[in-house]
Amino acid sequence: MKPSEELFLILQEKSKIIGTTYDGPSYHAIQNIIRCIDAFLSIPSFSNELLPKEMEEFKELVCFGWPQLLKPYYHDIDIDVHASFPVMTDDLIEWTISNLIGSGKIQLCKHLISYEKAGIAKIEKKENNFTFSYLHELFGVEEFDKNSAKFYKKEIARRIADDRRKAKPFDVDRIRAEFDKLILNPLGELISYDTTPEIDDYYNEEGHYQLLMMQGYDDFGNNDLFGGIEYHKYVQIIELIIGVGIKHSDACFMVKRRNNSVKFENLLTYTQPKIRAINDYARYLGWNVNEVKQIFEAISLTKENYDYYLEYPSTPPPIFIEVGGDLLMRSIYGCFANPFSILNRELKRKYKKDYDKALNNREARFRKELFAFFPQERIVKIQKEIRISFENIRTDIDAIVFDKKTGTLGLFQLKWQDPYAYSMKERSSRMTNLFPKANEWISKIKSWVSSNTDKTILNSLQIDKELNGLDLQKRLMTFVFLYCQGIK
Repeated sequence: MKPSEELFLILQEKSKIIGTTYDGPSYHAIQNIIRCIDAFLSIPSFSNELLPKEMEEFKELVCFGWPQLLKPYYHDIDIDVHASFPVMTDDLIEWTISNLIGSGKIQLCKHLISYEKAGIAKIEKKENNFTFSYLHELFGVEEFDKNSAKFYKKEIARRIADDRRKAKPFDVDRIRAEFDKLILNPLGELISYDTTPEIDDYYNEEGHYQLLMMQGYDDFGNNDLFGGIEYHKYVQIIELIIGVGIKHSDACFMVKRRNNSVKFENLLTYTQPKIRAINDYARYLGWNVNEVKQIFEAISLTKENYDYYLEYPSTPPPIFIEVGGDLLMRSIYGCFANPFSILNRELKRKYKKDYDKALNNREARFRKELFAFFPQERIVKIQKEIRISFENIRTDIDAIVFDKKTGTLGLFQLKWQDPYAYSMKERSSRMTNLFPKANEWISKIKSWVSSNTDKTILNSLQIDKELNGLDLQKRLMTFVFLYCQGIK
């Protein structure tokens, strides 16, 4: 038996205990799990007892552990029963954290086994210990994607947010001082507060800046329709909720400064009636209530979608979790992690035809973004897809640029690399689709280019119409590209 097979059997046996150790109602277990996720993942340096590296490892285990720990309790919850909102104690926190870590270790080990199956790692056994190692230093495109996302967030999105802050300044110290006066600490354990239009405006802007640094908000065009609602409306609701989440987090820190004995687990996570929340946002935006209801359902964990969504390894928590008596539990970490993880998956699941149509609309947007890299007047840019047919070759070219000065021709096939997070199954699907089709397209284009004269190529690509009689005697330097739109 291979070490990974032996490890898998051990993990299967260990998994049987997940979701069986809480004696109270499932609703309370769910409350405990989401509250501890919010406290330990949303607050930097939450524990002074751990070194930074240890804290990162701890957070990784929590991220892997929460979906599988939540799933059996959510399966058992009676969604129609309104349960109480218990105050968390040290014992409940200890139970929750130990179960999150235990579940996280099991799920992380299972994930490492999937790495071995994917051929990017190996698992060995020495005495009674299993060891894991990568077969490659950067283990493929995953490392590129991670670094690319970090670079975009740090060097581009953050700079855009900072520039916009300067263009629309707020007196932050005064606003926070005013907000501090409106915050109460009922019973010394909980939190309540009021707000003002100026405070709301400030946090709405902060929500916008936070959204800019997230992956997925620009997956579709503003006017792409999903269930009859424009995508920008889904984004706008998320942006507002993120702003409210930032406001609520600040309020919790203000209470903590006043009363250090208060527990973040009893402050950060908030439960509210679903209908009231929907009506509040509909009134604030001046939108139809049914529109807001549809958008809320696309960013919530529900009895309809939990079974598949919680199967994604280390998936971000959603903004809302539907619980008993038409209540919504709002996860602060769900606001800040990546709400588009559940939104874009739900749009695909619920509105497949709309989703496919929106995918087709991407090409025009990507072509426009690509052409922005070539602002020079000497560059000819063909504004539409060109289909070519030659002997047994039939394909299309999504974008074309031609440099009249150097005679350089660029041919592009535009592809979108959908994120697969940690799912090795989706990773395999992406690779299976991308590489064979990419190589096939490049082979066809190379054959077509080598079989035709420069004049024929320029005519076929409709570039000759843009040359205005320019004489191109020398041989074209032809470059063939496969352009894959990266994950931001």
